[in-house]
Amino acid sequence: MLINLKKDLIKIFGGFSLIGIVTTLISLALIFIFLKLLQTPLIATYIGIYMVTILLSYFLNSILVFKSNLTFVNGIKYLAVYLSGMLVGTLILWVFKRTIPLENYILGYLVLPFTMAWNFAFTYNLLKPAKSC
Repeated sequence: MLINLKKDLIKIFGGFSLIGIVTTLISLALIFIFLKLLQTPLIATYIGIYMVTILLSYFLNSILVFKSNLTFVNGIKYLAVYLSGMLVGTLILWVFKRTIPLENYILGYLVLPFTMAWNFAFTYNLLKPAKSC
């Protein structure tokens, strides 16, 4: 039983990570375009990009990883997890901005590992499938 749980968790984490890589690459490109090239405001841009990638991530994770229906309740749970991650990321970004003398687009990149870990931990606990992938 414990072995199956570990295999299932590894499989789910792998799928979640793959979706995370795709959405992160999209996020990285958007961060560079908006912050470096277009020089949009840091916090507003971070929040906007985060919201777009939440929607994409929910769609892909629901269908491909958790094999769950795209329901309003699941969407609200997912949104709550990612919004809390965004708040944590925004706070970390604010601290980084005041303590690390790097360009804004690099600071945006530095926040990603923190929010990815946060999001997986809470997404798994809220949306874990009844059966394995």
